[in-house]
Amino acid sequence: MASDDSKPDDLTAAIQSVAPVDTHLQVVVRLQNKAARALHYVAEVRATRYDPATRTLTLALSDEGREVIPGLAGKLPVFRHVDPGSQAEIHLSVPDKIVKLSRAVGSGGSGELAFETQQLSDVREVVVEVAWADVPYYQDTRASALQDARLPAARWEQHKARATKRQDKKRTPRS
Repeated sequence: MASDDSKPDDLTAAIQSVAPVDTHLQVVVRLQNKAARALHYVAEVRATRYDPATRTLTLALSDEGREVIPGLAGKLPVFRHVDPGSQAEIHLSVPDKIVKLSRAVGSGGSGELAFETQQLSDVREVVVEVAWADVPYYQDTRASALQDARLPAARWEQHKARATKRQDKKRTPRS
């Protein structure tokens, strides 16, 4: 779907701020378009990953790598654009607690499904990945696209802009 005219560094991202607000983390990301044409990007969080060992929170504004679940209606992400030589800001809000379903690895090693809660109040590093392309998204109805197992927005994606911000100060966990 995307053309081959753009370069991976045509759209850059920088995290301006990460701040706790009530029971959420507010993240502000600034995008800069260095290209001579408008660039289109995914403007909402599509996947949230937290690594408790490194205390790294990754917010993926991309459908790349997301699993297609048969029988479910897929929701397309919100798409926006940034004009040539311009900047745009994305304001993201994520809960300060993630509850996910995972395989429990206890002393018995049974591997049963259990809910795992991860507090994001001790995040050390925030990473934001923004999917973008140099063409607007449109539904691809070609036979080859229909056979592609990826989500439609993942097929559209041409590049990713990535930004990282290290959190220096200690925050108090919320209850």
